[in-house]
Amino acid sequence: MTNKKISSDIQAMKNFLEFWGRFHSIYGDIIAKDIITAEDENKFLETKVILNTKYDEMNKALVSRYMPHGRMTDPVGGILSMKTIRFMSEDNLKKIENDWKDSYVFLNSVMEQLKGQKSVSDNLNPVSSFFRRIFE
Repeated sequence: MTNKKISSDIQAMKNFLEFWGRFHSIYGDIIAKDIITAEDENKFLETKVILNTKYDEMNKALVSRYMPHGRMTDPVGGILSMKTIRFMSEDNLKKIENDWKDSYVFLNSVMEQLKGQKSVSDNLNPVSSFFRRIFE
C-alpha cells in the first residue's frame, strides 16, 4: 500500500473522528436539556443521517482493511429521535454511552493501525528514510 494511500486513510479517519466527537457533543448537549425543541430534534436527525453515511463509508473503506476481524458498534442506530431518549430506560441509556465509548476506542485502534502501517511504509521507502534522516 502506498504511503499516499495510508496518509489519505489517516486523514479520512481524523476527519471522521472529529465529526464523531462533534456529534457526541450535540447529543450530550441535547439530552442535558429539560425540553427538547423541534430545532434540537432536526439538528440531531440531520447530523445523525450524515454520521450514519460517514460511518458506513468508514466501516467499508477502512475498518475491513485495517481491522478485518474487528467490530464497530453503532451507538446511534438505536436512537430514532431525541424525543425517544426521554422514554429510554437507564440501562438503555448506559448501553448507548458504553457503545459510544467502545466505538470510539475501536476507531482509535484503527487510527493506530493506520499510523503503524505508515511508519512501516516510511521505513521501507528508502527515499523518504533518507530525507527523514537529513531533516532530523
